[in-house]
Amino acid sequence: MRKIIAVLTILTLSLVQMNAAIAQPPPKDPNNYVPGLGDLMGSLQVQHGKLWFAGSQENWPLAAYTVDAIKEGVADMIVLRPRYKRESIVEMLRQLTAKPLEDLEEAVSEKDSELFIQAYDSLTEGCNVCHRSHDYGFIEIQRPTAPAWTNLRYRP
Repeated sequence: MRKIIAVLTILTLSLVQMNAAIAQPPPKDPNNYVPGLGDLMGSLQVQHGKLWFAGSQENWPLAAYTVDAIKEGVADMIVLRPRYKRESIVEMLRQLTAKPLEDLEEAVSEKDSELFIQAYDSLTEGCNVCHRSHDYGFIEIQRPTAPAWTNLRYRP
């Protein structure tokens, strides 16, 4: 009987310790945090929307800043999340974003609204091609209809 009580006590204590460990999330090490691909994409989506309103309002300094932010976000994805479902996405990201981003830089530099719209739409289509090719065609990016951030002045 003592053996049974001892075993039950040990099991009970083990379960209590396991429950305590499960209930508390592991401590996060900010030096080793790597955002998920969805987090990186969400950040790009915010910049993508901001870029539309900056360019459509001909706020070229804000548009230039936002193009740089998008380039940085793509570079972060290439470094931090180069694979998706065991497949490299690096080359696809480069192929689908390099030319549109170059064209956006040129449009912003030249303050060319027509080229801006073409380059913006090309970048948008690149996002959608990538989504469709990875079975995420239901995530279809488009020109925004209203700014996500209403506390940012888009007019120069």
